[in-house]
Amino acid sequence: MRPQLRDRLSLLFFLAPALAFVLVFIAFPIAFSGFLSLTKYNYAIDKAPTFIGFAGYFRTLVSDEFFRTALLNQLQFAVAYVIITFVVSLAVAIMINELRHGVHFLQAIFYLPMIVPLSLVGITFAWVLDPNFGIFNTLLHVLGLQARPVDWYGNPSTAIYAIVVAQSWKMIGFALIIFIAGLQGISTELREAARVDGANFFQEITRVVLPLLKPYLLIGSIWILIDSLKVFDIPRVVTKGGPGVSTLTLYLYSWRLAFQRLEMGRASQVAYLTAAIILLLSWGLNRLFRPEVAQRG
Repeated sequence: MRPQLRDRLSLLFFLAPALAFVLVFIAFPIAFSGFLSLTKYNYAIDKAPTFIGFAGYFRTLVSDEFFRTALLNQLQFAVAYVIITFVVSLAVAIMINELRHGVHFLQAIFYLPMIVPLSLVGITFAWVLDPNFGIFNTLLHVLGLQARPVDWYGNPSTAIYAIVVAQSWKMIGFALIIFIAGLQGISTELREAARVDGANFFQEITRVVLPLLKPYLLIGSIWILIDSLKVFDIPRVVTKGGPGVSTLTLYLYSWRLAFQRLEMGRASQVAYLTAAIILLLSWGLNRLFRPEVAQRG
C-alpha cells in the first residue's frame, strides 16, 4: 500500500467516530426537520407526513396569531437583552482592562454565573423578585421608591423584562471575556500616542479602542443576538409563557407545538423561521461591525 493512501486511510479511521456523530446527531436531524417543515404532520394521528411545500410557512406567517405574539415578545426581549448585555459587558470590560490589580479575580466573579443553569437562575430571580418576601421589593420599599410590592413575573407588562434581567445576569460574563481578550490585544503604544496628541479618556476609547475592537464586537454581538432569540429555559420553568401569553417566545412556542400539540410540521416551521431571523440579523451585525480593510496604494 502506498504511503499516501495509507495516511488517508489512517486519517479517515480516526475521523470516523466524529463524522458518525455529526451525521447521526446533527446533519440528519437538521435535514429531517427541514423536510418536516414542508409537511403537515401530527405524529399522534397521522401515519405519515403529508407534503404541503411552503404553504405551511405562509400559513404560519399570515394566520397564526400565537406565532405573531411569540415573535413580538421575542423582539421585545431581544432589544432589551442585547442593549443591556452588550453595553454592560463592554463597559465592565473597559473598566477591568484599566485596572492594574485584581483583573483575574473580577473576571472570575463576572464569569461565575455562567456555571449556573438558566432554569436555576430563573427560579432564583423568582425568589428575589417575589412580591411578598423578595429582596428587591423589600429594598425598593425601604428606599421609598414604591409603596406597594410589584409581582415582576406575574405582571404582563413587566414579566418579559424580569426574564431579561435574569438572563443578562447569567450571560454577561461570556461577552465580557470576549471583549477583554480584544482589549488586551490592543497595543498600549497607540493609546499612549493618542494621549500625547491631547485625547482625553473618552476620545481615546471612542476613536482608538472601539475601532480596533470591531472584530471582537462583532463576535460578541452575534453571540448575544443568538442568545436573545433562543430563550426557552426561564419562560418554560418559571412563567410557563404567562401571564397569559406575555412571555411566550419562539422556542417555547415551537416546543409546545412539538411536545404538547404533537404537530411536528408546524413546530419545525417555527424553528426554521427563528433560524432565518437569526441569520438575517447576524448578517446585519456583520455589516455594522465589519472591520475596515486597508486599501493598497
